[in-house]
Amino acid sequence: MPDVNQLHPWPDFLIVGTARSGTTALHEHLGKHPGIFVPLQKEPCYFTFAGEDPSFKDSRHRYTTTKQDYLQLGADCEDRLWGESSTPYLYFFDKSIANIRQQVPGYEAIRIIMVLRDPAERAYSQYMHNRRDLREPLSFEDAIAAEAQRMQENWHFDFFYVDKGFYFQQVQAYLQAFDKVHIILFEEFEKDPVAVVNGVLDFLELPDDVDLGMVKKKNQSGEMKHKWIKRLMSNRTNPVLNGLRRLMSRKARKQLRNYVKGLVLKHNLKKVDMDPATRKQLVELYRRDIEQLQKLIGRDLSAWLR
Repeated sequence: MPDVNQLHPWPDFLIVGTARSGTTALHEHLGKHPGIFVPLQKEPCYFTFAGEDPSFKDSRHRYTTTKQDYLQLGADCEDRLWGESSTPYLYFFDKSIANIRQQVPGYEAIRIIMVLRDPAERAYSQYMHNRRDLREPLSFEDAIAAEAQRMQENWHFDFFYVDKGFYFQQVQAYLQAFDKVHIILFEEFEKDPVAVVNGVLDFLELPDDVDLGMVKKKNQSGEMKHKWIKRLMSNRTNPVLNGLRRLMSRKARKQLRNYVKGLVLKHNLKKVDMDPATRKQLVELYRRDIEQLQKLIGRDLSAWLR
């Protein structure tokens, strides 16, 4: 039997993060292009957790940790470019890059796509996402104060709101390790998603004159108005719901879940703004890192410092 590595090559591109920056929308939109294949599973995180059995407090994610399973993600790519999206690749840059170097022949040629977001806004968005999913009991300010302790207690990295936002070393490491790195600013993606997607297609050397439809927002965050609805959606013990799930394909389950989630979030999500004083404190905390990043990538990040 041929080795799976000969049947299914390593990915042509990786969307490496950062979390809460529109990577899900980008991932799904690129998947509509006839020259691109992306697997149904987002966030396999293989290069971060290869060969490990990761376990975190309050973790709800399953990771792809074997080479066989990972390469199988690209089994249906045929003659298309294939890529995957795993936001931990940016935060755990040292570990992820080391695994890519060790396992992928000609790893320098992999095209790296990253989306960066104002770190203070990213932190708050991650917090509100956890509030939406009923995972975060603390106020934003108390959660920030608890972050160092949570890191020591092996909480999931989704709770490292502030620490994830120090991008300078993360980005620098990828620029040093790979020949082709494309950097997107979340704020530009929000303002003109079509232009940003076309820029990615140019980076991948694919035609950008293909109608991919509208770029829709994904994974919106906020406070749930009626928490019982979210609990019902997340219930994995209801025998009726479990029976329906077993009758459906994985793709159909995901499509139905996304449809229902979209309806619930549209009518059951309440936007709550960050305290301006807290934002001011975060801006000062990130100031030096932002200024270093600005010089590194040659982009105007002054809006992040306001």
